[in-house]
Amino acid sequence: MLKANYNIKLTDLHFHAYHGVMPQETKVGNEFIVSVSVTIPFQSSVLDDNLDATISYADIYDIVKDEMNHPRKLLETVAATISIRLTEKWKQIVGGEVKICKSTPPISGISGASEVAIIF
Repeated sequence: MLKANYNIKLTDLHFHAYHGVMPQETKVGNEFIVSVSVTIPFQSSVLDDNLDATISYADIYDIVKDEMNHPRKLLETVAATISIRLTEKWKQIVGGEVKICKSTPPISGISGASEVAIIF
């Protein structure tokens, strides 16, 4: 039997959300880009085109979307909560990453973005 893992990824998911510490962030919001990767072991039933051998992209997205709709001060909290929900729902997940990018952080003079990632 093949010994391998799958990485299932959703990348560049765009959300307007209200995460942050500054009053402007909680009122006006900001643009966020989220990428999620989960690793699951290969199952031979995938060769039979069996949907139970994998995890639905749509179900992963629903968790991300739900958490992005709950304002938090820390992006670390959002990323951790997403990873916890993923691993609680799908016990076969053996690792992954949640990356959240704030496209215009409220830092004077900054021309880039800020990003937080949790690797589990």
